[in-house]
Amino acid sequence: MASLIFNSTLAITEKYISSSDGTQIFAQAVGNPHLPSLVFVHGFALSALVWASIFRDTNLLRYFHMVAYDVRGFGQSGKPDKPESYASKFVADDYAAVTRAFNVTKPIFIGWSLGGSFASDILQHYGEDALAGVICVAAVPYFNLSPAVITPYIREEILPALSNVDNATLALAARVDFTYALFTEPKNIPIEVLWSWLGSATVPEPSKIGLITGSVRADTVNTTNLFKAGAEGLPLLFINGEKDRFVIGDEAVKSVDGKFKKLEVYTVKDGGHGMFYEFQDDFVGEVARFSRRVFEV
Repeated sequence: MASLIFNSTLAITEKYISSSDGTQIFAQAVGNPHLPSLVFVHGFALSALVWASIFRDTNLLRYFHMVAYDVRGFGQSGKPDKPESYASKFVADDYAAVTRAFNVTKPIFIGWSLGGSFASDILQHYGEDALAGVICVAAVPYFNLSPAVITPYIREEILPALSNVDNATLALAARVDFTYALFTEPKNIPIEVLWSWLGSATVPEPSKIGLITGSVRADTVNTTNLFKAGAEGLPLLFINGEKDRFVIGDEAVKSVDGKFKKLEVYTVKDGGHGMFYEFQDDFVGEVARFSRRVFEV
């Protein structure tokens, strides 16, 4: 009962923050700002709503201040029309604007799916010591759409359908399929949660939804600082789902083979791509264990 009272008294702070090009980034924070910070970034097409239950988890709130934001192009953040607006520099600048707004310095970065790739953008533009650690949740810490990492289901079926501008029925149906495929047992997900995630996925227009995974982003990514930081001891934790239909976990780990001195891997048994929701206790346990050790709290 005490944990419920503790949980209910913590209000979430929400802000719209101007990034370097004027794009408005929607962000949230919860917890004691004097504690070490965890910054969460959601995956492709979705929003910070995916972290709602994580933001209420007392096992994290006891030790950490938590921040999350909507990636440009998605959720409540601005959605620029030009491909150039999704270059690596702007991705990093969004993170920097959010962390400045909440007075966060050197957090642990937790990126899910596409969000995990932002780690290299941040380190590229803000230095290899900008982060205290990285947690890749069904992700790779740099932009990588390699067929070795992304499943054919996503690469060949879902992604092309999501961005189809000629067939609205197909584009909408793909959003439903995409959302349900995030979970191992979608029928067990509360409908208000399932529909909030689906609602997030319907916000981006088909013509814009793929801009952040386009050639401009790919051409402007540089992993030099990421791998330098890894060699010098930046801690990296992979949390993968055993039954992920989107990302091949073992291949994600291989993508940084030999690059990180402090590398850990945890696989959630029976977990899908959104394992942090379906198996929250497992996920939170690993995040807390890793983060408490990094921050020594």
